[in-house]
Amino acid sequence: MKRYEFIRMKYKMMKGGYVTSKEDGYRDHRTVITEMASQGWRFVGYIPTEAAGNYSAAPEYDLVFEREEL
Repeated sequence: MKRYEFIRMKYKMMKGGYVTSKEDGYRDHRTVITEMASQGWRFVGYIPTEAAGNYSAAPEYDLVFEREEL
């Protein structure tokens, strides 16, 4: 059986890209994916959770990870 983990990412201008919340120390998506992979998680995709006024940006989304249940 697979277990899933979701990490919310938000667009912040201060780092010029998508980052986690302030409580997480503003990690960017590459850092989050690398950290999760080192813990045995596999990145499987993302889900937009908020829509912007234009069609080219999603200011908030969840990164989705999976691994086999131990």
